[in-house]
Amino acid sequence: MKALLFASAKDLKSKSQDISELKKNLSISGIQIEEVDIDSFNGSDRATNYDLMSFPSLVAVREDGIVQNVWQGELPDYTTITQAVGHI
Repeated sequence: MKALLFASAKDLKSKSQDISELKKNLSISGIQIEEVDIDSFNGSDRATNYDLMSFPSLVAVREDGIVQNVWQGELPDYTTITQAVGHI
């Protein structure tokens, strides 16, 4: 399982402490977060592929590429993510 965090570079920087904490907690559950800058061409294209409309967004993706869950507009907390993807 991995999580894709879609946000602008500015938002990633301003929320860096929250993101670091979330990354640390999720890594314990075997979920790695990949940060995707939506202001880059590649990041914008990837956000479009997931039909994301508000940011930050977090997309939980299984190893086979199937989307497990999507959160848009704000970052969910660790408990919300792990309950949604079955890692309690």
